[in-house]
Amino acid sequence: MNLLEEIGTRLKLDIEEVEKIDLEIGPVASTAAAIKEPKLGVEGKFSVWFLAALALAEGSVTLEKFTDEKVNDPRLVRLRKKIETRLDPRIGFGARLRLLMKDGTEHKAFLAKPKGDPENPLSFEELTAKCRHAAKLAISEETADRLVDALKHLETASDMTEIVRLATKV
Repeated sequence: MNLLEEIGTRLKLDIEEVEKIDLEIGPVASTAAAIKEPKLGVEGKFSVWFLAALALAEGSVTLEKFTDEKVNDPRLVRLRKKIETRLDPRIGFGARLRLLMKDGTEHKAFLAKPKGDPENPLSFEELTAKCRHAAKLAISEETADRLVDALKHLETASDMTEIVRLATKV
């Protein structure tokens, strides 16, 4: 959903002013994320509607946001009900978006390859941020900093023991 994350961050939209969202997705998203009305946080991971609403509303989709409270947040529920999806097998892992605001303003976007795809790779800084976000659910910030530093020098590591120790909750 990095297409909607980017739009949500760049445009800083008032989600209450969204009239309708048309989202064309490929076969993987349409089957792997097919839960239209998630009730549990874990179901949010498998709902293109929740993922899209969350990305647009908050500008980021991170692990700590998959909570029961978040998937049932009335603002996000209202927004996801405005989302219509359509399968386009030609899109693959990409997405096409048409966002219509209540005042008639229209925003369109297309993402051929999602961020993280070999043809649209994450920068080291983006990988670092993603690692820190995920790590903070299991290890301290200080340990996460040391883990990231160790991963920066992975090619020269002669022993993985320290990296495994840092990545393991003790």
